[in-house]
Amino acid sequence: MATEIKMPSVGTTTDEVRIISWKVKEGQYVKKGDILCEVETDKAVVEIECYAEGTILKIFYNDDSLVAVGSILAIVGNLGEDINEYIKKISQSERFIKKANIVKENKPQNSNIKNTVSENGIKNFRNENKVNVNKFDKNVETNINRDIEKNEDYKNYKIENDYEKLLQMYKKMYEIRAFEEKVKFLFLEGKMPGTIHQYIGMEACATGVCMALEENDIIASTHRPVGHALARGLTANELMAELYGKVTGCCKGKGGAMHLGDLNKGMIPAIAVVGGNIPIITGVALSFKMRNENRVAVSFFGDGASNEGAFHEALNIAAVFNLPAVFVCENNGYSASTSIKKTLKIENIADRASSYGMQSFIADGMNVLDVYKKAKKAIDDARNKKGPTLLELKTFRFCGHSRRDPNTYMSEEEKIYWKSKDPIINFESYLINEAQINIDIINKIKEEIDIEIENSVKFAEKSPYPSPEEVFTDCYVNLVVPK
Repeated sequence: MATEIKMPSVGTTTDEVRIISWKVKEGQYVKKGDILCEVETDKAVVEIECYAEGTILKIFYNDDSLVAVGSILAIVGNLGEDINEYIKKISQSERFIKKANIVKENKPQNSNIKNTVSENGIKNFRNENKVNVNKFDKNVETNINRDIEKNEDYKNYKIENDYEKLLQMYKKMYEIRAFEEKVKFLFLEGKMPGTIHQYIGMEACATGVCMALEENDIIASTHRPVGHALARGLTANELMAELYGKVTGCCKGKGGAMHLGDLNKGMIPAIAVVGGNIPIITGVALSFKMRNENRVAVSFFGDGASNEGAFHEALNIAAVFNLPAVFVCENNGYSASTSIKKTLKIENIADRASSYGMQSFIADGMNVLDVYKKAKKAIDDARNKKGPTLLELKTFRFCGHSRRDPNTYMSEEEKIYWKSKDPIINFESYLINEAQINIDIINKIKEEIDIEIENSVKFAEKSPYPSPEEVFTDCYVNLVVPK
């Protein structure tokens, strides 16, 4: 059956975009994630990805056309399919079609963007992108020159005879990736409300840290919380339902994409304010100490948060009171679209720990075993009353800051370099070639997770929305529902 490819919401203050150019033509076969066209929003140039697989049967707009959000851009299906019903539908929406009267000088300078490597095509990455990584690493002034210990050899971090734990790590990373990929396309289809900030590429960070935690430990997350939530044990069903704003969600549909969590499962609902959870985790760790509880509190935050005053105050207090806390900085090199090199004069965020008399570690955030090793040491030290740790994870996100972010501030070379370090592909290779785990076991894990994610969407779509009276529940003060 043919699929309508509609214009998603990619702007912030307008419901209309201008098509700059099409990257496909009628009769061409496309896959999920392939770039269909470039459009100009009120803020930037954005590439529109396809969310169906098949042949381009019809394209409804020419270059320079203004298109309203929700309009049908193209029809994708099988050759020979009858598309008259779709043509009739689009003809009834002619009011949305008008030629853009754009002065040439007003076109954005970055409109001639090369196609990015789609996340959906990562598996063929090494064959499609031949890059001299060593040469690039030395000669290009970007964010890839990270001062990481030499961790690329997974043999150094083998968990002896614990294949169940290795498989659990792989399962969690793949689950995070599959969930986020599904959400990406649901957003493109216009089925996912609100906005989303995705964790694609950073899966090893949440997985490695959370695998080192015990059941009674507590974590706090940011505006990019899906990876942390899944790694901490929240289910795909309750997360997907929360993203849909349904009552069966982990926060009863009240939190949404940036406020996921479940304290009963060891995760404070995520806090979207940059650096907002850092002093809160310090307070949680203080409560653990005052109650003489053998528990650890972990704060996840980005590189941008390390420039917030809350970061410095919280770390200082944690050090002074020798609190059982671990501060995990997921340094993906960009605070939204601002390079860390423009906001930091030192090489490593972890170096700041010495100012507070706190120990610190740097881990390769694309290597789940290195993350686990360093996180385990930090968490064990905190549990054994040896004080807090600042753990910096050098990582990279394979997507924009949010789904509306065109991500044009990253060079193609930088994206290619980091995708060659894909934490899931490389760990899968390690499991098969070094840990001697049968590939059928790996494929079975993927198959089960893919089914789980598909079922989570069905669960979310069938779940009810909260009733209006729900606004009066879960408040700090008991409120009476008006009659």
